[in-house]
Amino acid sequence: MLNELLTVERGARQAGVEITTVHPDIQAPAKRISTLRVSLNENGDNTNAAPVPEDAELWTLRNHNKNSFPFVQVNPLLDEVAVRTWQTWTRDHPRWKPHEARAQLLQLAEQGALRREELGEWATKPVMAALRRRLAQVVVLEGTEAAALPSALRRFLLACDSNAGGDPLTFLKAVRAQVVAGLRTAATDAWTRCSVALLVGGKGALWVDADGKWPRSLTDKRIIAPVSRALTASESSQDAVTGLCGLTGQQTQLVSDTFPRADLPIIGPTILFSRFQGDPPKERYGRCGSETMPVGENLALRLAAAAKALTAPEHKGITWRALPGEAPKQNDLLLAFVEAAPDAPAVGMLAQGDDEEDYSEEVSDAVAAASDSIAAFEKRCERLIGAIRGKVTGDFRLTPVHVAVFRKVDPANRKVVFAGAPTVADLYDASVNWAAGERNVPPWLTLPVLPKGKRKPWPMAPPHIAPLGLIPFSKQLFLRRGTERQEVVGMPAAEALGLFLEPADLQGGPARRRVQRILRMVLARREALVSGTAHAQRRGFDSLKDFDRREALRTVTMLGLLTYKLGRSKEVYMSDTAFKLGQLLAAADIVHAGYCADVRSGAVPPSLLGNQVFTMAQTAPAEALAALCRRWKPYDGWAKKAARERDRADRLVASKDAKEQRRGWDIRKALRHAREMGPLAEGLGPALAGCEVNDTFRAELLLGYIAGLPKAQGENAGDTNETTNTGGEED
Repeated sequence: MLNELLTVERGARQAGVEITTVHPDIQAPAKRISTLRVSLNENGDNTNAAPVPEDAELWTLRNHNKNSFPFVQVNPLLDEVAVRTWQTWTRDHPRWKPHEARAQLLQLAEQGALRREELGEWATKPVMAALRRRLAQVVVLEGTEAAALPSALRRFLLACDSNAGGDPLTFLKAVRAQVVAGLRTAATDAWTRCSVALLVGGKGALWVDADGKWPRSLTDKRIIAPVSRALTASESSQDAVTGLCGLTGQQTQLVSDTFPRADLPIIGPTILFSRFQGDPPKERYGRCGSETMPVGENLALRLAAAAKALTAPEHKGITWRALPGEAPKQNDLLLAFVEAAPDAPAVGMLAQGDDEEDYSEEVSDAVAAASDSIAAFEKRCERLIGAIRGKVTGDFRLTPVHVAVFRKVDPANRKVVFAGAPTVADLYDASVNWAAGERNVPPWLTLPVLPKGKRKPWPMAPPHIAPLGLIPFSKQLFLRRGTERQEVVGMPAAEALGLFLEPADLQGGPARRRVQRILRMVLARREALVSGTAHAQRRGFDSLKDFDRREALRTVTMLGLLTYKLGRSKEVYMSDTAFKLGQLLAAADIVHAGYCADVRSGAVPPSLLGNQVFTMAQTAPAEALAALCRRWKPYDGWAKKAARERDRADRLVASKDAKEQRRGWDIRKALRHAREMGPLAEGLGPALAGCEVNDTFRAELLLGYIAGLPKAQGENAGDTNETTNTGGEED
């Protein structure tokens, strides 16, 4: 992780990101803890108090996890009797209201006794001694913009340090008085929550501040920089360990204790390098902690500061975002930024949220819907390139784009699962090829999908999938002929980014093997969904409701992309054997459905003719074609007879009954497909006899089966009638 962070830090400096180094003793306190801000005067007296806003970004000084200040976590102020009384009351009132809680707390505070036993780590003599040493470190800040810190420390010691005449019990009595006064005078939910935590909840804290006007308040994040400098300067150079930094090779002062910690989003507090005493490497090499890896102290601070700066809340969606991991219920941290252009939204290009790519427009043209989705991706890429071009001097195409994915392995362990620095040219070329691959699908292929905010489904085409959107995409395994799903381990981020960044390889190298590996996974996990959706579409809209059509369309996008990466453009595979066989099976389904609409009054069997041999076609296509031919005779005879009696279908289409109309359209489509099956089947037999059946063949067969034959002129009216007027409203 240190090597990757070194690259990130150098890139951040090149990008001009403002990096503020923070001393390791300055840490972020635990979140979601109700905190009361206590202001002390020069005599150490508690002058006023107020709850700290829950969204405030506090900081504290700590020696590892001890001796915290100004964030001080305390035990419940009231004794065990009051705590048990409160617990009993909350059990009897599980849905208590704030005013009821206030009344109960006021009664407990007035009648209950103050906790008198052990006061917690914050008030022991060793803690007071540690805070006195801390005051000696920061006393140089008096008279500066950070003067509030030494003043708050001195006043807290006056209030609680017995060596200075202080008494922690007196301090706590004053805090309790402030809490009770706040409950009485300020009937707010914030006061109620804070009072519960401090008096009886056991999860409350104090934020100790110095009363008065100061150049920088303790809650001002800008005070951290001067405090950090004061702590660094106060450390004795006599105790410093010098040596060669393992990352830079320079002679410098090394980290002699623990490495700095950066509080990062998604993965939480992260120690840059950790090797505990009990780990196996300690037994093997006799080293632990900073002895395992010599790193310059200043460099370690810069690494932590760079990671923190790039993952600041205001940069979310620009340089970082959450990323689903390949394992269920796992989230990683994606970091991506462009050198010299940190404001360029590199993250949005790689991992645009699926909710932002959803069908949101009322369009009846399916090809336009697909173009809108994929064009939005291309537009984001163009905006990114434009932002980089405007800030980079010289050849901007050579500018590195740093990409890293960080993971929380366990509470004490973080690791990098991907790190790379492609150039802007690599990223642009990859995006162009990606969009071309997404469009590598039959242009007429659509499925009825319900757009956001609409009550009727519209025919939609395969949409865009973000490169890192492949991770959640790959975690879905479809079962029960595609009607049910199960979450499984998916594709790693390194695999998804490799597929995106690597150009097509037609020679059988590693890139081609990656594509083949991913294609095999997609077919294994989603073939049932696509073939089931294709078959259900021909059986009727009611059958189609059992299938996730959005995921079926996304699968079609992936199949088109992967075949494109294998050198099979749609102009090539749509003229080849596998795709034509899939179309033939789809046409057989439609003829069978038309036969049922006419002869069986619309009663359709569980499996149509083409679907009955589809599974066989995936492994033995020649035998599947032969089986189809053997079963074709009765349907061919019906089609010839129905073609001579065309007026029957016309009367059904003209009917005012919706079901009769649908039967008429099914017969018309069946007759058209029966006519076109002959030319489609010509030459298929000899071609199938010698073809190689592999994953590419199966993918193209599947594409042909769900695409079917292109719609004839006027047939769209029947489809729209079917999906919007007959059973069209979605559940």
